[in-house]
Amino acid sequence: MEKMDMARRYLDDALKIAAGAGLVISAAYIISRIKEKQETEARLSRMERILEKLSEEKSKE
Repeated sequence: MEKMDMARRYLDDALKIAAGAGLVISAAYIISRIKEKQETEARLSRMERILEKLSEEKSKE
């Protein structure tokens, strides 16, 4: 009986560690996707400003 309780305790600890690792990996993935999206939006914004400047210069000609 004592071995069964000990094995269950080890299994519980292993599951907690695995769940914690999964949570960390999931959070890191979500954060990286959010950061990537923000970088893409910043690039698009810069491109829009460049296009606006070019169109203004072209209209002045």
